[in-house]
Amino acid sequence: MERERILGCMRGGLVVSCQAPAGSPLRDPAITAVIARAVLLGGAVGLRVNGPEDVAAVRAVTDVPVIGLHKVEGGPRPFITPTADLAAGLVAAGADVVALDASAQVHGPRLAGFGAIVAEIDVPVMADVSTLDEGLRAAELGATFIGTTLSGYTPESLPAPDGPDLELVAALAAEGLLVVAEGRIRTPEDVEAAFDAGATSVVVGGAITDPLLTARRFTAATPQAHAAAGAPA
Repeated sequence: MERERILGCMRGGLVVSCQAPAGSPLRDPAITAVIARAVLLGGAVGLRVNGPEDVAAVRAVTDVPVIGLHKVEGGPRPFITPTADLAAGLVAAGADVVALDASAQVHGPRLAGFGAIVAEIDVPVMADVSTLDEGLRAAELGATFIGTTLSGYTPESLPAPDGPDLELVAALAAEGLLVVAEGRIRTPEDVEAAFDAGATSVVVGGAITDPLLTARRFTAATPQAHAAAGAPA
């Protein structure tokens, strides 16, 4: 899909992250594709999908922009598509955009590794950043979209805001960048606030597609949960 068509689809719209955490019974490519179809019926204009198997399954059921990423576990946090080989696997699976970790934590302050990956792939890149400096550098190195995905999850961006990092969204937008607001966006009001801050598009994940997380939030308010925690019911 051409860059301008991708941008036209995403601008002013909602992208839904269709991912399931380890241990969830939803962690299956066929189920991811079903969830993707459901959120598209709900009005999503794009999808963010983890791993080449899930990307391929989702690609088979829709022609909307698919942002592919490949999380690598085992570090202080999951790293997002940290190598060129992983990026190439997502492109081969059908991703229209590849999300890359653009943090100093992974690639150093000058993001040398990030730049090398961008140079090797032939689809637009969404740079997942945690700070304004990372976003500016990622744009210099060829990223099309700058996502606020990592704000609050790197040493450079702590402490994490309670909600979406609207200050970072606004700062990146003020530099004329195509900003994808992502991270701790839990309500429709958060979505509106992100667009008001200058976001080009907004990504919502667990608040829509993770029933495990949602169920835990609600069950935490029950008398049984209070009793188990030793708190008054």
